[in-house]
Amino acid sequence: DNGVYICLYDNGGFAYSSGLYANLYQKLHTRAPSHPPPDYVALGSNERYYISFTNGKSEWVGPDNLSDLLHKDKRRVKTVAFGEDWEDYFVVFESGGYEYVGCPRGLEEKINARGKRGDLEKVTLGPNGEWSLWAKNGRGWWGGIDSDAMKEISKR
Repeated sequence: DNGVYICLYDNGGFAYSSGLYANLYQKLHTRAPSHPPPDYVALGSNERYYISFTNGKSEWVGPDNLSDLLHKDKRRVKTVAFGEDWEDYFVVFESGGYEYVGCPRGLEEKINARGKRGDLEKVTLGPNGEWSLWAKNGRGWWGGIDSDAMKEISKR
């Protein structure tokens, strides 16, 4: 929400912008120095987040169906993205497999056009239907981006 970001450093430290969600702020600042540091954080709108730690444990705030998935599925999570609505998410696993609910139409069309291959590196979702999909071979696709942003991307 509103440009909030968090940076994780290799030494276990972290930094963040103003506006970090109160529950995530609390989670980060009440950990004992002996506890494993975070190694991945995904932020979403509506104060949703997913955080994993170097010991393999993770915590999150999100929809019930995401909680059900993460409790039942034993695959290791690589990335999590949160979309427009509270229920929308996209999880990519270390294996390249994935699970999602409520992704933008263009993203679902790209997944289907690629034969639903389980070779994903990461997927990003924005609060207004933006998306990007990255495969393990380095190829990437994106959509839901306004025309000015698309022109800038095309220049690079």
